[in-house]
Amino acid sequence: MGNIQTTRAGELPLTSKERRLLLRRQFTISGLIAVLTVVAGFAIRVNQYVLAGGHVTTEHYAEVRSPTVGTVAEIVGQSGQTVTQGEILVRLSCAEERATLDEARSQVQKAEAELNRREAEIVEQKRRLNEDIAVSTLRMHNATSRLARTRELFAKGLVAGTLMEDDQLKEALAKAEFMSLTNRDLSVFDKELTVLRREFEARREVAARAEVNVRAKEIHAPIAGQIVRYEFVVGELVRPDTVMYEIFGGDKKIIKLRVLERHATKVAVGNRYVAKLGSYRGLKSIWFEGQVEYLRNVIQSDGQSTYRVAYCSFDTMGHSVPPGATAEAKIYCGRTCLWFFLFGVD
Repeated sequence: MGNIQTTRAGELPLTSKERRLLLRRQFTISGLIAVLTVVAGFAIRVNQYVLAGGHVTTEHYAEVRSPTVGTVAEIVGQSGQTVTQGEILVRLSCAEERATLDEARSQVQKAEAELNRREAEIVEQKRRLNEDIAVSTLRMHNATSRLARTRELFAKGLVAGTLMEDDQLKEALAKAEFMSLTNRDLSVFDKELTVLRREFEARREVAARAEVNVRAKEIHAPIAGQIVRYEFVVGELVRPDTVMYEIFGGDKKIIKLRVLERHATKVAVGNRYVAKLGSYRGLKSIWFEGQVEYLRNVIQSDGQSTYRVAYCSFDTMGHSVPPGATAEAKIYCGRTCLWFFLFGVD
């Protein structure tokens, strides 16, 4: 019963035992291949990276906003212009503040003139008082000397008593005049000048505050560099949340990348990155390289997106890269096995 006969030439069909052996061999080989594949997937190490987006900027960068709500009166800074730190970019309307400043300065001038006038008057009064005291001193000494002589003559009976009484009265009047002049309270002058000086200083402080209010209507460049002006016109109402200019300063360029919050802990200073720029896209993209130099320790938000900013070194590789060029980057943050990389397992 175990013999099989056939009328056709060729190989005989497999017996059931041979088929079971063949299937077992195939399952064994497939299992080994699967095991080897899994092991190889864990053994093979690949670079792990996170995606980040950002833009090219300069080493020094600043956004210029209006410090207060106001109407644009004059636009000084234009796009492409190079400015120094503190240079005026925009003047806001300040007619009311300017009028207040002019009035305050006028009051300062009046207070200063009054103080100077009164100081001069007091100096003159003190000079005259000193002269009067000197004359009074001479009169008192003369009256005292004359009374002494009259008393000697009266004692000898050479003059009448009425003459001595007259000389005594004259001496008393001279002494009274001298005492009146020397006992005059000169501190009144100092107190008066103190009041005038305080009033002068108070008006100067008012003028200084008014000048600060006028200067608050001037928008200055916070850093030196090249400016890019946003769209705004004379007569437009601007607010502190309105970006009016961007200033790019310094010769060194950097890339600011936004790393999503869920990947923020993976990125560290020193991590390498590669990036493609929006201004250099085409059939053959150029990859720019660098490394993370600084990470902000603040999680920021933009709408529904939360991210951490990474400041990275940037080599232009001889290309002309304008500030503001957008970038898509891969920040490498270590190595992981092939399976974890393919399935996105952290």
